[in-house]
Amino acid sequence: MNRLTELAERVMGSARKAGATDAIAEVIESHTQQVRFSNSQIDAVNSWTEEHVALFVAVGKHVVSSDVRDISAAETIAKGFVEMAKRTPPSKSYGGVASGKFKYRTARPDKKLIQLKNPARVALDAIDAAERAGANNVGGTFFVRHDSVGLASSGGARGSDDRASSDLSVRAFSQPEASGHAVCCASRLSGMDAKKTGARAGELSVKAKNPSSGGHGKTDLVIEPLCLGSFVQSTSDMMSALRVEINTSMFAKKIGKKVASDEVTFLDDPTVDSVTARLFDHEGVPTRKNVMIKDGVLRTYFHNTSTAKRFKTRTTASAGPLIPTSFSFAAQPIPFHPIISPGDMTVDVMVADTAHGLYLNNTWYTRYQNYDTGEFSSIPRDAILAIEHGEIIGAVKNIRISDNMLNFWKSVDALSKAQEEVYWWDEAAPPSHLPVVRARAMNITRSS
Repeated sequence: MNRLTELAERVMGSARKAGATDAIAEVIESHTQQVRFSNSQIDAVNSWTEEHVALFVAVGKHVVSSDVRDISAAETIAKGFVEMAKRTPPSKSYGGVASGKFKYRTARPDKKLIQLKNPARVALDAIDAAERAGANNVGGTFFVRHDSVGLASSGGARGSDDRASSDLSVRAFSQPEASGHAVCCASRLSGMDAKKTGARAGELSVKAKNPSSGGHGKTDLVIEPLCLGSFVQSTSDMMSALRVEINTSMFAKKIGKKVASDEVTFLDDPTVDSVTARLFDHEGVPTRKNVMIKDGVLRTYFHNTSTAKRFKTRTTASAGPLIPTSFSFAAQPIPFHPIISPGDMTVDVMVADTAHGLYLNNTWYTRYQNYDTGEFSSIPRDAILAIEHGEIIGAVKNIRISDNMLNFWKSVDALSKAQEEVYWWDEAAPPSHLPVVRARAMNITRSS
């Protein structure tokens, strides 16, 4: 048992001795390197280390969870959590924590990535490649993260994890209204290709030159992984059993029903090599591959122990962070690493097979007018390229996708052979492995 797991066990044990019926302590040590660049120059190079305890305590159905930053006082604070829990209203939805002594895979983070000495070199390579491709203004970020985790649960889980990841985001301009965006996510230093990423952003910025105002009406969309990541973010979030229960999901009462075209198979798999690979969820249950949509049919929701009991099923090992946020409850079931299975097309063939449409590099502000039914709008950004008779003929601007998300997934008729791991901001999050897809006859309106 390593140092972090030993500390987690002491904190959990302190809560139990004070009267907690259930308790989970997760000790997290994070080392982060950051490079920020704009106007084709590096603005800042930073590094920092944080250590904290995510603590969940239950006394019967009275629950409390929060973040403990004073590690030295964590055991004493755990006792205070128990007294606090006793004074909270009972949670009707709480169903306990996962029980069992679990076996986990072995974590093997890349030492070369962890020991990277000059992260600024990555940013400089990306800037240089973007400018060589035709950009004149390049900005973005590069992060290297090393997270070590120790977890102990009153249900019997004891585990440690060690994860390394890196993510590069490059946005390049060739004109004030002509930009391209590319990202690279890598769990190993050998997978971080800054030159290719910068060149891709630069090439897209050149293709986006001299955009004209876009039209409106139904049109086909060829969508890059970065853009698709925004749709996957909201789609996967609505597969959470908790979202279904509180009536903010378009997937309510749709298990076993068609929610996408036959071409769409949607997975969540934090066991694959990725920047969000993890050994266990936040209850300590070993992670596994979950098939959420198979050939267009919804097969399951994301579950933690509590939601699984209410839905009379088993957990999908999807318990989220123990600390509640502005957007989620403690341990809310969440996806860790969504994957859309690839298809059999190349992107060139997909474009050549599109008579009238748009090629979308990126999007943001994907928002819903109605979560229950899936009405949404999203504003494409960066390179928006017009396709006519199978060829890209120029760039457009000022458009909005205004449609229904279930209709979007049912309209997907082609997927690329190649996948890309993408992550950006809160839009394409969590990191996902995605292909390029084509969706037929989506509704486009003008955006000011």
